[in-house]
Amino acid sequence: MKVAIMQPYIFPYIGYFQLINYVDKWVIFDDTQYISKGWINRNRMVHPDVKKEWQYFTVPVKKHSRESKINHIEINNNVDWRGEFLRKLEGAYKKKAPYYRETISFVEECIDFRASSLSEWIEHTLKFTCDYLDIAFDYLVFSKMNIGLKEVDHAGQWALEIADAMGAAEYVNPAGGYTIFNESEFQSRNIKLRFLKPQLNPYVQRRGYFVPGLSIVDVLMWNDKEYIVSILDDYDVFSYQELIG
Repeated sequence: MKVAIMQPYIFPYIGYFQLINYVDKWVIFDDTQYISKGWINRNRMVHPDVKKEWQYFTVPVKKHSRESKINHIEINNNVDWRGEFLRKLEGAYKKKAPYYRETISFVEECIDFRASSLSEWIEHTLKFTCDYLDIAFDYLVFSKMNIGLKEVDHAGQWALEIADAMGAAEYVNPAGGYTIFNESEFQSRNIKLRFLKPQLNPYVQRRGYFVPGLSIVDVLMWNDKEYIVSILDDYDVFSYQELIG
């Protein structure tokens, strides 16, 4: 069984969904410290001004302590963030994107889900997006798994302990995070350590240049579903030794 463990991100980039598509089991790691100004409650889309590459869209959250965990963060539904998000999408894509109508319908149905918990809302959007793209999304939410984990010495051991408790044969992580892992620790538990690196192939954004790594919403705006499903397999998988050379 191949396992991946990631924090919940809103409408993440295509590489996140390539990783979901690759593994057998996904763990939404919501029981760790919430980091503001990260990818948990915001992501990027193209900017309507072609002189600027991108802009953020954000789900606002209520005030919380610095030590708050992701699953304790609440959405600030006292502001019209859904309307603002849709207006940003309209300004950035309506006049140019060939799949604007389909994508807006998808986004409207997705964000209409009402929740106070940011983590629960993201869980819904991830599942909804995977269903939309016909991706098998077999997932668990870490805070509900009741796994008794021992204290860890470094960040990479969280994945080791969770994967081991799940009986994983292989743990897969985005390639950019390889530095936090110790391969010998995984070998001692008979777990293969692998890293997935997406191929972020350019697609037409009608601006004279390509802005990579944007939200899956951007991919949906410019490409039909058949093409998007076909690029879910556009990645390379490396061992730890292959990455470090």
